Amino acid sequence: MPELTVVLPTINEAGNIGPLIRALRDALPAPGFLVIDGDSKDATRDEAQAEGATVATNVGGYADSLMQGMREARSEWVLVLDADGSHRAEDARKLWDARDDADLVVGSRLAPGGGSAGNAFRRFLSRMLAGMFATMARLPARDVSSGFRLYRRELFADATISARFFEVQPALLAWAKKKGARVKEIGIHYHPRGKGRSKNRVFRYGVAFLRQLWRLRGR
Repeated sequence: MPELTVVLPTINEAGNIGPLIRALRDALPAPGFLVIDGDSKDATRDEAQAEGATVATNVGGYADSLMQGMREARSEWVLVLDADGSHRAEDARKLWDARDDADLVVGSRLAPGGGSAGNAFRRFLSRMLAGMFATMARLPARDVSSGFRLYRRELFADATISARFFEVQPALLAWAKKKGARVKEIGIHYHPRGKGRSKNRVFRYGVAFLRQLWRLRGR
């Protein structure tokens, strides 16, 4: 069984996906790459395949893409991160090196050594969500919206969650809590995206996070 698969959910990340795969290959021990593409209209698929990645299509949204990658990987560990350049290979190595005695390693903007180059509103939103989930859901990591994570696949591939967008992140933390998973939070730095435009829709995703909080409250 291979030790590590990197899962990259993508939509229109040409110019970002190739350099990221090359950097991750240099930083990590012989990873496989699985790109779950949301029907990109640019050269994302071709660029990923040229770097040796396996590419699959999923138009069901970010959460379904992430879970498809988790199910289709055949490795002990699955690393999930953004393909737009905001997550860097040097931080991926930090998560990998922290896996001992852990089932989930969360790359956190809020842990010591972490930070974000995002705008002030997005930093405020991340901290507000962290505070709300800490108070009402008591999840095992503070940066509940971080999508930069290393999973022990066997504990998460069969996760039954209700999510469509990025609210899958607190849902998977709740799954980790339910399974008694050992969770570490490691400081990483969130960078501005590289080429292309952001797909973030702050209002839509904010509402989705609040709905997820309502589902998870008190668990």
